[in-house]
Amino acid sequence: GDSNRALSVARQSRIEAEHAAARAEGAAKKVKEVSDLATKDKYRASLELDEANALAEEAREFLQRVKGASKGHKKRDNYLTTKSEIAISARIGTIVEVCEDSCDTNCSSVANHPLSPRKKAGNPLPHAEAKKQKRDPLSQSQMKIPSQSGAPPEQDSLLEPITQFKGHTSPITQIAAIDLKRFISSSWDKTIRMWNADSGECIRTFRGHNDWVHAIAVMDTHHFISGSDDRSIKLWNVDKDECLHTFKGHTSFVKALAPMDSDRFLSGSRDRTVKLFSVTSGECLQTFEGHIDVVSAIVSLDHHHFASGSHDNNIKYWDDSSGTCVRTLVGHTGSIKTLAAVSDKEIVSGSEDRTIRLWNVSTGKCLREFGSRNTLVFSVTYICEGFFLSCGGNNIKLYHIPSGACVKSYETPRISLAVVRLDDERFVTGSDQMLHLWKF
Repeated sequence: GDSNRALSVARQSRIEAEHAAARAEGAAKKVKEVSDLATKDKYRASLELDEANALAEEAREFLQRVKGASKGHKKRDNYLTTKSEIAISARIGTIVEVCEDSCDTNCSSVANHPLSPRKKAGNPLPHAEAKKQKRDPLSQSQMKIPSQSGAPPEQDSLLEPITQFKGHTSPITQIAAIDLKRFISSSWDKTIRMWNADSGECIRTFRGHNDWVHAIAVMDTHHFISGSDDRSIKLWNVDKDECLHTFKGHTSFVKALAPMDSDRFLSGSRDRTVKLFSVTSGECLQTFEGHIDVVSAIVSLDHHHFASGSHDNNIKYWDDSSGTCVRTLVGHTGSIKTLAAVSDKEIVSGSEDRTIRLWNVSTGKCLREFGSRNTLVFSVTYICEGFFLSCGGNNIKLYHIPSGACVKSYETPRISLAVVRLDDERFVTGSDQMLHLWKF
């Protein structure tokens, strides 16, 4: 009898031990899940903190650049009105304050988390107009450009705009031409606006992004795409103010866009990658990795090759068929701000080092350097056979590619941040909150 009771107690103890082990295993699993969730939340918080600091850094650098560019110019308007400067400064203050609050609560995890690449503005240019120009090259007489013989002398003049376009409430980041009479502009005010160049009216305002819009690119005369600091890319119909589709995949700010063909486009991001998307499927087809800092500019050269510029000071030439970087173009000593295609083998790059360079992507060689290293370069755009425009600070310069000479140098009353050719006689620039239409 005693042995049976002892055996029964042993069995009961074993059952209880198994139950206790199961409960312990369940508790351990829950602890792991909670720990993983906490780690994920801390990681997300650290990313949000890093990006908030990046926004503040970008805003500060923007103000420093435009103030530095304005210094010494007698004939100019104040680049930032008191109201807009206060607004931007207030935003910077808010961001820094939020960052400090986040540090108080998440400092232990954030402090040890490696920072993402530094955040700076980029002004990539769409390649659609360059492709159109290669199909229909313009004559110098049409463009009213001086003769190409020899090295044309530089001509300085104070340029007055034909038309001013008002509507944006924050600095303009990029401009793209839809056709000969319409163009779009993106801004820190989270909107894209479409304008009538002849009437000066804003035809339509596109709203949908939750943060600064840094990149736009025209797919065709009816559709364009926009990239934002909200990490998304949106497809729009120019005749409607509704977003047709939102593309997701980047883990940080979208800084550059370029159409590859009628169905595919490229995007560059602060997450250091370039992605290839399909408009039809809405999916990311390919991701290109190789840059070690913000991808700030992209230009497509044909249906399978493109170039990307980064804050790592390098330009990479890619083949989407193999998904590899064919070669890296090295020479700039500052962040790449802008790229423009001259042909399917040559590109022009503008950098924070205040130089513009002409490259042969097949050989990787720098063919020519433009400028005197004393002018800021925010944006470049190919105009026609042998010529391109650059803007930066209070200067807009027209360069002759074969000779390397500056044909015309305009001193403008306002800082120019972006430039695009509209037609044979006109081009558009963007500044703080305004756009200007000029004649060549």
